[in-house]
Amino acid sequence: MTPSPVLLADEPFDGLDLRQTREIGAALRSFARDGRTLFLSIHQIADAARFCDRFVLLSGGRVCGEGLLDDITARTHTGTLEDAFLALT
Repeated sequence: MTPSPVLLADEPFDGLDLRQTREIGAALRSFARDGRTLFLSIHQIADAARFCDRFVLLSGGRVCGEGLLDDITARTHTGTLEDAFLALT
């Protein structure tokens, strides 16, 4: 990949097995540690929770939640991002 300050990835884990998902996740974390900003579009909320720091939750084209995982789950009184999404939509 060509170095760029911003990386946009649409469904980066789609169609991957567990090992591949972990490898891509490690690569994405490495890019972030190098100072890049990553925007990931992920429909699998559990994957998003494992690999992302901040979230913008969308439903029906509208933002229904945003922020850090702990902030979102505290606001919705839930324990997981999946439960928070369901509470917000």
